[in-house]
Amino acid sequence: MKIIKYIPCAVAALLLAPCLTSCLNDNDNTTDYKDWINLNETYLIRMQDTVSNGKKVFEKITPVWAPSVYILAQWHNDRSLTEGNLVPMDNSTCQVVYDAYYVNGNRLDASFLHYSDSIYTCKPSDNIVGFWAMLTKMHVGDSVTCVIPMNAAYGDSRSSSVVPYSTLIYHLKLKGITAYEVSGK
Repeated sequence: MKIIKYIPCAVAALLLAPCLTSCLNDNDNTTDYKDWINLNETYLIRMQDTVSNGKKVFEKITPVWAPSVYILAQWHNDRSLTEGNLVPMDNSTCQVVYDAYYVNGNRLDASFLHYSDSIYTCKPSDNIVGFWAMLTKMHVGDSVTCVIPMNAAYGDSRSSSVVPYSTLIYHLKLKGITAYEVSGK
């Protein structure tokens, strides 16, 4: 009788054993992506060190709310001309035109592929951390190339069609803010 009492536990253990051992054997998939990780890390270092006319090309931006994250920004407009324009809050509704690439030059996505007017309407906080951080540093009318390290993008997991461990390059233009939200102060 006592043996019969333990049969359900034994069956459960036998059924769970393959799951547990597969988790233990699945160290991490960095070895599968070793070359890709190296390419992305090398690109990121190169962009941080890129200098033109004695000045760094990319500005390193670290959001206050995510101090372990940074993005690189290369501004394409004279920001003194846009400094009086609105800057979106985390929950503002923005109109953005974007074009996104992997570090190898392959296109990941673009607003003109999805929207007839090429404008992506979003709240900054509804996007990956790097995109969110970049939008909240832009004034309406600003245009920027933004390099987003993998830890501020999709990290080590595949999301839709994004390759794991990818540093992403976004070309962004903030066209407008249709609903400017204020902080909860």
